[in-house]
Order: sequence, then structure tokens, then C-alpha cells
Amino acid sequence: MEALRTPFFPSSNLSVLPTRFLPTRSYDKPFLHFAFNPSPNSSICANFSKSKPSTPRSSASTSTESVDSHEEEKFDWFSQWYPVAPLCDLDKRKPHAKKVMGLDIVVWWDRKESEWKVFDDACPHRLAPLSEGRIDQWGRLQCVYHGWCFNGSGDCKFIPQAPSDGPQVQTSKKACASVYPIAVQNGIVWFWPKTDPRFRDILMKKKPPYIPELDDPSYTKSMGSRDLPFGYEILVENVMDPAHVAYTHFRIMPSPQGKDR
Repeated sequence: MEALRTPFFPSSNLSVLPTRFLPTRSYDKPFLHFAFNPSPNSSICANFSKSKPSTPRSSASTSTESVDSHEEEKFDWFSQWYPVAPLCDLDKRKPHAKKVMGLDIVVWWDRKESEWKVFDDACPHRLAPLSEGRIDQWGRLQCVYHGWCFNGSGDCKFIPQAPSDGPQVQTSKKACASVYPIAVQNGIVWFWPKTDPRFRDILMKKKPPYIPELDDPSYTKSMGSRDLPFGYEILVENVMDPAHVAYTHFRIMPSPQGKDR
């Protein structure tokens, strides 16, 4: 199971962060799957109307409605904004490797456009990790393997091995890096996990979830990120279990002093 990278926002004044409620019926997920299919005879599906009895329907029509309802409630995990890293964790002088939703990405600062960029962490030449490269003197992302250089749009601008008087092979579309849409909000870099050019302006149609308290100076906050080797549902269950604190975090968190031993 791929670890899900998420920023951690502890705040002395912010106890609950808003989140998206997921549908209760079965849906597809990239690496997790939970299904809740209430029985037709359970109280959840019972008809409590007293005005008139329900009219029996054919099994065919019921089955069709169930399929249609399932299709309407299906959640697309790759059509959402995801936090990549808080700005305070990013160094503009070098690229950073991240993994989000099972995707290997690289975050780097494009000083020509003065904004952060998120690319697929694979050079189109030999698939070497671009995150192991560097920012060259012209502010381009340079691959560590053969030195191919890319601008903020993913275009290859320089191939050291290509003759200067030969074909301009760096202009080929096959030489371009894959670019993800990005947004900077609440002091966090977000990305949309699709490189299809159709989603280049997705920010105009759908924005990342906004947390006003993170921009409110009257609130105290700190930011950081951790890689956790498990899914979010295990983390949530752990956070909601206060009984483990005195023992798992022994001498780190205050322990209650009980009378009975």
C-alpha cells in the first residue's frame, strides 16, 4: 500500500479541519477499497411512510436504478487537488522528490516564471528521476543522467549531446517532461494528478479546499510533512484512540496519575 503524503497542521486554536465526506456506497479507489451495501431488508432501507403502502417494483427496474445510483456516486480520486508540501519545507535551489497518490513527482522552483512547478519524476529520455538533478545557471531543471534541460512548461530546451548545427531534436514533443497543474494556497503547494493538457487550467474551474484559519494571523500554527507507511484510515483511527497515548508516547506526553496500581 502506497503511503499517502499529507501535510500536518497542528494548531492551538484549530481543533478540527474540514474534510470531504465520502459516499457510503461502493466506489473505486486506486489502492484502498471499502464497500457499504446495506441489505434491502435492513432498517436503513426500510420504508417508513404511513400515508400509503409502497408499490412493488420489478427486480429489473430496481437493478437498473441501483446501477445508475452507483455510477452517480462514484468518486474519482485522480480528479481532486492534493497537498504536496508546505512552502516552508521547500528549498528553491534544488528539486524535491515527493510521492502522492502513488505518483512519483518532483517539485522545483522556476525562477523565470517565479512559481513552483510539479513534474512527473522521470526524464523522457531514459526515465531517470528528475528530482536527482539540479537547477542549472539559467534556472532550468536539468536531468542528472544526460543533462537534458527543461523549462517550467516541460519543454526540453537543451540536449548537450545534440549537434548545434543538426536537427533541433529538443523541440520534439517526445522530449517534453510531463507537467501537472499546480496551485499555491494556505502556504501549501497543491497539484492536480493528471498531466493531460486538458487540465492545464483546472484551477479556473475547481480550487483546492480552502482553510481560512491557516491564513488568519490570530491563529497559531506550524507546518511540516511526514511519510507514513500506512493509509489515512489507520492514522484517523489512531488519532481517535486516546487510551494509547500514555503508553505509546511514554515520557513524551503527560501521563494520568491513577490511584489504583
